[in-house]
Amino acid sequence: MKHQRRLLSLIVALLVTLSLHAQVYTIKATTDKPEAIYKKGETIQFAVQFLVDDQPQAGTTLKYSLRRDGHDAINSEVISAAEPVHITTSLDTPGWAYVMFTPVDKEGKRIELKAKSSAGVGAMVDPLELRYAGKCPDDFDAFWAQQRATLDAIPLNPRLEPSPVNKDREGKFVAFDVKVDCAGGMPVSGYLVMPAGAQAKSLPAVVSYHGAGVRSANKSYRDNAINFDVNAHGIDNGQPAEFYDNLRENELKGYPHRDKNDRDQFYFKGMYLRVMRALDFVKTLPEWNGRDLIVIGGSQGGGQAIVAAGLDPQVTLCVSGVPALGDHAGTLAKPRRNAGWPRLYAAEKDGTLSPENAQVAKTAEYFDNVNFARRIRCETFLSTGFIDTTCVPTSVYVVFNTLPADIRKEISTTPDGGHGAPNPKGYARLAEVLAKR
Repeated sequence: MKHQRRLLSLIVALLVTLSLHAQVYTIKATTDKPEAIYKKGETIQFAVQFLVDDQPQAGTTLKYSLRRDGHDAINSEVISAAEPVHITTSLDTPGWAYVMFTPVDKEGKRIELKAKSSAGVGAMVDPLELRYAGKCPDDFDAFWAQQRATLDAIPLNPRLEPSPVNKDREGKFVAFDVKVDCAGGMPVSGYLVMPAGAQAKSLPAVVSYHGAGVRSANKSYRDNAINFDVNAHGIDNGQPAEFYDNLRENELKGYPHRDKNDRDQFYFKGMYLRVMRALDFVKTLPEWNGRDLIVIGGSQGGGQAIVAAGLDPQVTLCVSGVPALGDHAGTLAKPRRNAGWPRLYAAEKDGTLSPENAQVAKTAEYFDNVNFARRIRCETFLSTGFIDTTCVPTSVYVVFNTLPADIRKEISTTPDGGHGAPNPKGYARLAEVLAKR
């Protein structure tokens, strides 16, 4: 009897364990061209499968939204099958098309997909023909030359406070919490990390800029470079989470649109001043080799990296992933397309601008990384995902197309990638440059 009870308990435990095994649901969406780049008028064929524990499952309803530049969204549904189900579309003009899927159960409730898995795929149509719909102000260079002069009149006054490194890095690296005086009301604030005992003029410099949000700088450990990670707002580093939460919900809430109708007060003017000032500081370090000055970042940080390369001719490499802050004039394009983050304004349906938005549009042109890109003289590597609805791929291509034709420029693309799409070409080039130091 005791043996039977024990056996029963084991069976019950096994059944409970099996019942707790959660099935993993994913979407596999592809295009008939692996690179997902098409010609105008060419048929784009999207294919989708619904997978349960990596196996195709037939009979599940997949609601979808198909969106194309210059067209209304098409919302419909298909039923999954063992083989891929196809949806076709096309565009007669350069632009972007993408489709996103939502699986639902028999009651119409959404089926939760695996965290961070893709739920769609996109395609680009003649993306190298995309052009900026805005203008470059006649006094663009004069405006930024004035900001440069303002910075030059302020001593750097750097303050370097020793900061601990990770336990496994002790003795190998030194780190400092840095503040540098700057115009615009806030200092440059970041973490400087270098190999311990680095010789004078021995190291390239990598300056990294932050994406949107409110957070401390990070400590980057590259053993063959000066690493200076700059927080976006000039705020203190290494504070408790509540410190940043409070700033995010109060002082810095809504910062991307603050004073966007005035080029002299716009929030990003101060940020771009800090972008330049961070480079000024790094170039004073005795360990810098005086030659390699690299800027990197993603999203808002990618936008800042483009600004850095556009404003400082000493920058030698720009690695900008899914860059924000570009193609603010997207909704003025014909056909209409989404603007880049943070979407400072939108044209009316007839393509005109309200008086308020017309003023914002004028400000935006001084801060659009399209206008900085045309001034870049260094190698530049961009990336984009074809289902990125934050920094849309058209905005990235407009920047890419505006880069001078006589520099080395490359773009990494991911058809089913969202805002986390990688920049493999850029980081491979970074590794190559650092290996040659």
